[in-house]
Amino acid sequence: MDTDPVLRTLGEDLARDDPRLAALLEGSPPAVRRRGVRALLALLLLVPVGTAALLLPPTVAVGAFAMLLAAAAPPAVCWLCTVDPPGPQRP
Repeated sequence: MDTDPVLRTLGEDLARDDPRLAALLEGSPPAVRRRGVRALLALLLLVPVGTAALLLPPTVAVGAFAMLLAAAAPPAVCWLCTVDPPGPQRP
């Protein structure tokens, strides 16, 4: 790191605000993110919903699923609009 106090302060601020970016800029490998937590959460949510769908009459299950899709559509669209697409960035 440079001996300039301003750069050192900026580096400390960056390490505090975004440790993953600071690790990438220093050349050390970033911390590995565990993706199993997301899959476990989805499994824990889908098992009771699937069980309830098998136990309920078909019209109730279809209606509940339609209401779930209608409620999940706006957040899904907002999430898709904020996530950057993979690949090279356009200028």
